[in-house]
Amino acid sequence: MQMIQKDFHMHCRFSTDSEAPPEAMCEAAIARGLTEICFTDHQDLGFEEPGWFRFDPEAYFRELEAVKRAYADRLQVHIGVEIGLIPDNPALAREAEALARDYPWEFIIGSTHQIPVELDGRTCYVDPADPADAARSWYHFPTVKALMSVYFETVLKNLEQFDFCDTLGHVDYMCRYVPKDLPPYRYEDHADQIDRILRAAVRKGTAIEVNTGGLYKGTGKTNPEERIIRRYLALGGRKLSFGADAHRPEHVGFGFDTLPDYVETLLSGR
Repeated sequence: MQMIQKDFHMHCRFSTDSEAPPEAMCEAAIARGLTEICFTDHQDLGFEEPGWFRFDPEAYFRELEAVKRAYADRLQVHIGVEIGLIPDNPALAREAEALARDYPWEFIIGSTHQIPVELDGRTCYVDPADPADAARSWYHFPTVKALMSVYFETVLKNLEQFDFCDTLGHVDYMCRYVPKDLPPYRYEDHADQIDRILRAAVRKGTAIEVNTGGLYKGTGKTNPEERIIRRYLALGGRKLSFGADAHRPEHVGFGFDTLPDYVETLLSGR
């Protein structure tokens, strides 16, 4: 089976949740036999904490352009971004569109990390993956199904409202973070919602990301899980991107050699 040799989702010290030097990520990619990587550090809109999951694009490009030159004979390095999207907010939409337009990104991941929660008479966007937000998210909803329904609704809105994304990041991302004392997420409960997302991606020509981060986070599954990828292919989708969502060197390209046979099908053009 052919192995994916391009990791197009990774974070270095420019992301709030990583301390990795970009050079260390490059060395890890070379050691794993990869030929191309893309740095996609976080630019998440709407967090209440100033500077949280944001970086200075000018400094980012200066440093990563130097890294590109330094590794040019051993590894193809691209400069991208993961934009955390929030729908139905004109001010944040303008900010996202300006961010996507004003810099020469080589690849843009559009991700949904936050969902709307009604608190004290106003709509707040919270990140259920953050333990600090657990009480405002997982335990705010009557069931896991209810929260995941809101999550998938938000993913679809983001896909429909933003046109600059090359790929849709980890479509079922939120299921990684269901607290262990709650009933598990079930794909079957959301198959119709997921189908709407996949059909919209096919219609818009937006790729779906195969994110292997769950394999080292202990879930044993990619995001989205295999059934969703196979459904996307069945609906006529043929644009997949691959990323390990690494925040540390040891996770670059993680699990690429274990992906199912749909990779072979895609690479062979069948």
